[in-house]
Amino acid sequence: MEILPTLSDDAYDAIMTSPPYCNRYDYTRTYALELALLGADEKQLSGLRQTMLSCTVENRSKDLLQINPRWSTAIAAADHQPLLQAILQYLDNQKAQGLLNNNGIPRMVRGYFYEMACVIAECARMLKPNAPLFMVNDNVRYAGASISVDLILSAIAEKLDLRVEQILILPNGKGNSSQQMGEHGREELRKCICVWEKC
Repeated sequence: MEILPTLSDDAYDAIMTSPPYCNRYDYTRTYALELALLGADEKQLSGLRQTMLSCTVENRSKDLLQINPRWSTAIAAADHQPLLQAILQYLDNQKAQGLLNNNGIPRMVRGYFYEMACVIAECARMLKPNAPLFMVNDNVRYAGASISVDLILSAIAEKLDLRVEQILILPNGKGNSSQQMGEHGREELRKCICVWEKC
């Protein structure tokens, strides 16, 4: 979110990325040992947790337009994505009824997709015409609702100067959490590689 805006326009032949997933993993804890070996203390870890892409319930909301005023188009793309807005409304309703196992889930999901829209906009800006963007991601499930991360991000990408070439579904999907299976049953979720091209 800090470095991408500093990179040049129309400069890259391809981008391949596997960003953090919308899965509640706190990567600062997952890689705490590596970060400690690099000299990060607890205060730095906490700061990193808040500046990284929202993917854990501990992430606070970011003012994306304050970070970068050029992201208004990306924010509008997320604002007008019907499936995303329906999911966010559902999660907000579940929170209001006290049915979520963590009240930070709606904020995290909202932050994840809005921040990813900004990342996608930056990637599109950086790519040469017709250059591909490959993005690995997992679909997720919260409060019984399966969230098609691949389809939502692809729809947003189409609003941000990219065209969807294909979505490759990996042969082995992933299960949902034990909490989700206990309450809503087991449902295999897609693991995908989205293949987009700069228009």
